[in-house]
Amino acid sequence: MKPAVQCVFYLSILTCCTALIHDLKIRHDNRKKFFIENFGFESGGELHVTIKNFRVGPGAGTVLSDKDKDKVGFVVKRSKTDSAALVDDGSELVTCPTDERLVTEGDFVVQIDKPDAAGSVTEYGKVIKPGDEGFYNIYFVSCLSSPVSFELRLEQFNVDAISGQRSYLSAGEAPLPTLYGVCAVVYLALLAVWAAQLVSHRATANRVHLLMAVLLALKLGTVMFEAIQYHFIKTTGSGRGWSIVYYIFAGLKGTMLFVLIALIGSGWTFIKPFLSDKDKKIFAVVIPLQLLDNIAMIVLEETAPGSQGWITWKDIFRLVDIICCGAILIPIIWSIKHLREASNADGKAARNLAKLKLFRQFYLMVVTYIYFTRIIVYLVDATLPFRFVWLGVLFSELAALAFYVMCGYKFRPADSDFFRLADDDDDDGGSDRIELEAGAKPQLEHERQ
Repeated sequence: MKPAVQCVFYLSILTCCTALIHDLKIRHDNRKKFFIENFGFESGGELHVTIKNFRVGPGAGTVLSDKDKDKVGFVVKRSKTDSAALVDDGSELVTCPTDERLVTEGDFVVQIDKPDAAGSVTEYGKVIKPGDEGFYNIYFVSCLSSPVSFELRLEQFNVDAISGQRSYLSAGEAPLPTLYGVCAVVYLALLAVWAAQLVSHRATANRVHLLMAVLLALKLGTVMFEAIQYHFIKTTGSGRGWSIVYYIFAGLKGTMLFVLIALIGSGWTFIKPFLSDKDKKIFAVVIPLQLLDNIAMIVLEETAPGSQGWITWKDIFRLVDIICCGAILIPIIWSIKHLREASNADGKAARNLAKLKLFRQFYLMVVTYIYFTRIIVYLVDATLPFRFVWLGVLFSELAALAFYVMCGYKFRPADSDFFRLADDDDDDGGSDRIELEAGAKPQLEHERQ
């Protein structure tokens, strides 16, 4: 396991893009076209491209000849939304950078300069004129039969018309430092309210409630460090190490969220007797898989989009995330089914129907949250104008806030329907009862039929 982790770590360093000052190294790549990066430019924004050590062929390769100069280059395409950001690098259609089917009005091509005595270096700069604002998507395109190698440095920024200061965030991402800062204040207030609930209701608070507090703390840390990260990216073009802290909190928060959904959906915790073996097997697979998926997505986010297989791996990890979201719903469905059968089989129909209603509400909340954050927000992001990309983040954060508040309200320690109903069960055969006393650890009593 250790060598594999080290391999992924070194890979992330090899092809790392430091925010909007973007560095990419390509070695012996046979792809005919692939996406590199995009950026939302306002009027006065600047795009600077530096290409070094461009070689054609295997091994050390050779310099690009004059006759092949028009067969390779970087195409910059302008669009109003992010929906056309990716080019299918698996297409069998081979096009050259100057092909009219590829380069349309408003697009331009950065060609490789002939190397001089100092080596192969191509530098290109462009200032965005009024009327030319929008997303600028950069692609590498080649119709050569041989693989290519090169080093690319890409610097993109907007310029404030009043102060003249550079902003290395895309036009639609400029509000993100403020947005995440506001979210941090909101979650700090929620954490304070939840802590007050735990203190004032010690007798009914249990470990699930404590884990909810931990989740809020991790969410607070996530949005706070993301605000700091985006601030430094905006001003310097680099996260300056804050990205690492943010990714740690984001990974822990994502895992803790899945753990809590599993615990609440199952009734109590992993060691509760009425958690069946098949429940434990699902959790034993889904939780580690989700953790690994979070780590993989972190590595991928720090890897340049132009790296080989980047698009494929991103789609795979997104699919794994959706599969984990679906799998974590299975124990909730089983609990609903069990409660439905129990409401018809014993004399506690009212209690079981009340618990059944609560589990159905929780199931709907989880499904809605997953569907909105994993699918709807993704589709909305692809259609937003370049100046309003931040709205996708806003929708996602509002959905998370609503989910946290609703779950906290439903399962609060003060007169919580869920835990009160679990405590009020009589000691009939097959019942599971949690006894809570002030200052005492939760004790579980399980009676088999």
